[in-house]
Amino acid sequence: MNVNDASKTTAAHVDALIERIDPALIERIDKVTSESSGCRGNDVDPEQRVQQWTNQRYVWFVGSVSPLGGLDVLDELVASQVADGWTAGRETTEGDGRRVQLFASDAGNDAGYGVELAGGGENGGLTSLSISAVSPCFEVAEGERP
Repeated sequence: MNVNDASKTTAAHVDALIERIDPALIERIDKVTSESSGCRGNDVDPEQRVQQWTNQRYVWFVGSVSPLGGLDVLDELVASQVADGWTAGRETTEGDGRRVQLFASDAGNDAGYGVELAGGGENGGLTSLSISAVSPCFEVAEGERP
């Protein structure tokens, strides 16, 4: 795996989840981040040669979608990922919101990838859902680090 592979695959996972949402529910989509970061601390890997790619977007729902409606969408996305062979991991509740992590099967091209869905809150009158994907850690060649 290299930086390009990790970037493309995380974007594809986020895109696939967004495509499962009824377009009539979406007000807009904001790209939050698409970047790499070190997998180990500076004390272990001072040159940050071991990286992980993260791709995150916010899906903002139309005004008629309540925070509970946003959680319904989150539940549907989790169910679809599990049906596709992903494993539901840690789930946390924060106030009115919920955060769920899912992990790809250990077999196949997606091994080591994870996605996180977080939603249920309201900001500025709109309900949003954060969708992010992370790659497994990979070593970058000298000069390849983005």
